[in-house]
Amino acid sequence: MDDTKYCLCCGDQVPCSVVIRHERREITCAYCGFTLDIQSLDEPHALPQPMSKEGYALVADDSRYTRKIIEDLLKEKQYSSHVLSFENGLELISAYSRLLTEKRNVDVAIIDLNMPVMDGLTAARTIRALEAQNKVRTSPIVFFSAEQCGQDLKQQMETLEPANYVNKGSDPDPDKLAQRVEFLLAYLAEKYKEAPV
Repeated sequence: MDDTKYCLCCGDQVPCSVVIRHERREITCAYCGFTLDIQSLDEPHALPQPMSKEGYALVADDSRYTRKIIEDLLKEKQYSSHVLSFENGLELISAYSRLLTEKRNVDVAIIDLNMPVMDGLTAARTIRALEAQNKVRTSPIVFFSAEQCGQDLKQQMETLEPANYVNKGSDPDPDKLAQRVEFLLAYLAEKYKEAPV
């Protein structure tokens, strides 16, 4: 592991501390304590080896089942070269920061609104801050949530452009959720990809 990592709060490379808790390894800034990375001890989120111009699709949802459906369909439809999934916004941000540092392309971030540790809106705002700081293009963000898309969320999405909302529905039927994910991917392909999925 590197001796230093980039800290969003400090705005600089910083020395790190490692804490093991809740069956995961947390890497934090030695100066301010901000969490820089989280790695599950039983399922590490190691990034694949560098590949030029190949993109990543990032998925954050606290439901393992929902993540699996989205991940499987993204791979089946070959939406991106790599698909990484996370159970909360902080894990997503940690990976996004690493991808930016490694000059990787992020094709899309599909984010649930309600998650533990860091919610979807906070994660999306942090993504935009990282992009501005690194002077890179903004990646599309899609909120895939059962939460109603009210006026407040619509206003938030305007400030986070390009950002969209797709309702995942409240029906627990796996086939209906898979249909919503299919709709989500068709929407993404039409809106953000040059070639159809």
